[in-house]
Amino acid sequence: MAQYNNKLGELRPNQIITTFGPGAIIDAVKDSVTMLDTNYWTEKGKKIIDGRLASYLGVDCFYMPRSSHFGDVPVTTFPYFHVCSNTRCGRLFDARTNFDLERYLRFGITCPVCHKPAYPSRFITICEDGHMSDFPWHWWVHKGNTTCNGTLKMFSIGNTSTLADMWVECSCGAKRSMSGATQKDNFEGLSCPGHHPFRPHAKRDKCKKGLIPSQRGASNVYFSVTRSAISIPPWINPLYNLIDEHLRVIEEFKDLLGDEGVTKIYEKYFSGYPREEFDAALTRRLNNIQEFTEIKRMEYDAITHHNDPVYASNKKHFKAEEESLPEYLKKYFSRMIRITRLREVKVLLGFTRVDAPDPDADEQANIVYLHKGKNERWLPAVEINGEGIFIEFNQTTIKEWLNLTEVRAFSQRYAESYKEFCASREWNVTVLRNAVYVLLHTFSHLLIKQMSMSSGYSSSAIRERIYFGDNMAGILLYTGSPDKEGSLGGLVELGSVKKMVPIMRDAFQEALLCTNDPECLHNAPAAANSNGAACHSCCMISETACENGNRMLDRGLVVPIAERENNAFLRNWWKIYVNWKCKS
Repeated sequence: MAQYNNKLGELRPNQIITTFGPGAIIDAVKDSVTMLDTNYWTEKGKKIIDGRLASYLGVDCFYMPRSSHFGDVPVTTFPYFHVCSNTRCGRLFDARTNFDLERYLRFGITCPVCHKPAYPSRFITICEDGHMSDFPWHWWVHKGNTTCNGTLKMFSIGNTSTLADMWVECSCGAKRSMSGATQKDNFEGLSCPGHHPFRPHAKRDKCKKGLIPSQRGASNVYFSVTRSAISIPPWINPLYNLIDEHLRVIEEFKDLLGDEGVTKIYEKYFSGYPREEFDAALTRRLNNIQEFTEIKRMEYDAITHHNDPVYASNKKHFKAEEESLPEYLKKYFSRMIRITRLREVKVLLGFTRVDAPDPDADEQANIVYLHKGKNERWLPAVEINGEGIFIEFNQTTIKEWLNLTEVRAFSQRYAESYKEFCASREWNVTVLRNAVYVLLHTFSHLLIKQMSMSSGYSSSAIRERIYFGDNMAGILLYTGSPDKEGSLGGLVELGSVKKMVPIMRDAFQEALLCTNDPECLHNAPAAANSNGAACHSCCMISETACENGNRMLDRGLVVPIAERENNAFLRNWWKIYVNWKCKS
């Protein structure tokens, strides 16, 4: 039998983790497909170990998706309904009917009538619980429930490409325009069929959510749910890596034989390490991390104490250099640290549809989680090597600022707004965000926008990591590449005081005014709206770079904008630049 190339397209591992993972719709060369769940994968790539993330997510390890050989990641065609490219035919049909694999691998989906190439339908349906199904064509054409199973045809009238000029006709004579086919109100009373195309052999769920019509390329069809961690000592030393390699065996022996079983494992695999060191590392690994804020707390401590021996033990993945701050900066900032070597592990947990997830919420409704495996618990992940700049805020000054009457009122409004926002989406967030978080988040965005003009990186390539909580007030701006050993150093070069101060000055100057003022100026947090004076012209950046979906932003808490001069943390920001100019 002839051999055919069954390669439908190419994806980088990082694309699978962030954009086109299992459950997403991918436009391939010959078809539109969705990637299958991880339990359908027969091949796995490089093994990635990160004990903290593995402990938090309840898995043994992670694997990088393979994407360099044919058949690395399995997919299935979706949507099932296709349209014949021959305008004289226009047959609308289910590609699964009389499916011929050999013909598909050679020609793609072809029309069963005229055998011309067919293209996937533009229209699908989704629901808030993550299901995805074909558009209900027969229901739409017949304007309600019907027993008719006639053949369908799609055709266009007129010279425009609007939905009003697209029609679907049944062989029984019923026909209907596609006008309104993307409006949810036109599908009231029609329940979601509970289908997961990325799990082709699974039974359909009983779903009571309403159908949401969409186009297959719409941005709300797929939102990846990821978690990431910055690799820090001592979690990245050889002992911790070795424990993760044998974790399943350690757990089995401990359950069967207790301490004697642990001793046997120690003597077999870990005799090269002192027993006390092994016991301490194992205890730390087995004490599962319950909240994601714990991971950020560990990173914060490692960065702010990077000179301590415990954190300076491994410079392969983590190396930092602290800048000496002049007195005029110490009022606002405690530390400025250039991280010349940085490794991030990003893991794909699952996905949502309709609404983007919260990156820090430990429990979120409507997430469709990936299969973690049976014999070995794992999830797909990538390693990102790069560089970053860490800025820690002066917490004494923050407390003084937060005690101001006007700021305290704003902080309460933000906390209530964020609480209401999370409740509306059934998110469980343990740390409520107030004005301090908004300050850190907005400050980060202003710097990213300005640094992109000086570093050679686009604003979408510089990502943020907000450290907010008890005794935490800092931001990490970093960049990296999942396909290389590291980045080129263009970002960390900006971390010197001499270069950072002018960048801050320009960023703050730009934030004073917005092209959308006064409308942007008068925005305020209320109900589910969690933004203040912020819009795409002044504060918002690419959502791939933002940690929180461009939520909780307000430039009025950073710089003294009109009518809110006393709210700003940097009320006298211009003095920073004046002092720098005088001393330079």
